[in-house]
Amino acid sequence: MNSFTILKTSWGIAIFYEIKEHLNFTKDLIDLHEIGPQVFLNMNNKMIDDVSFKYLKAGIESILPDIKALPINFTVEKLEYNICDYQPEGMYYMFRKWFFENHNMEIPPINVYYDKELNKYIFPDLAGI
Repeated sequence: MNSFTILKTSWGIAIFYEIKEHLNFTKDLIDLHEIGPQVFLNMNNKMIDDVSFKYLKAGIESILPDIKALPINFTVEKLEYNICDYQPEGMYYMFRKWFFENHNMEIPPINVYYDKELNKYIFPDLAGI
């Protein structure tokens, strides 16, 4: 299983996942979400809450210019995290990490810092999501 982690203090964000990419697929899959023209996400909505899904969807939308072959379906096969080591924004960067690694591309840096007073990680680039 792949992992995404951010650790800038004594606690962090940790997400474990398996994602597959399919170029030939049927559009009659259960839980298929159209993210963009000819770009789909297949996952069981019960895996994550609505806020986490919003960040996952935004992460996929952010890589649309980098997709070379259409139509394409990203299938989230496994997704695990401990609620104590989690923030929904992590879904955005988790997907980007997987996509860029999977396509042998450089992973863009993550703009993040830990706010001790709020006791959470702040992602300035995601403020508009």
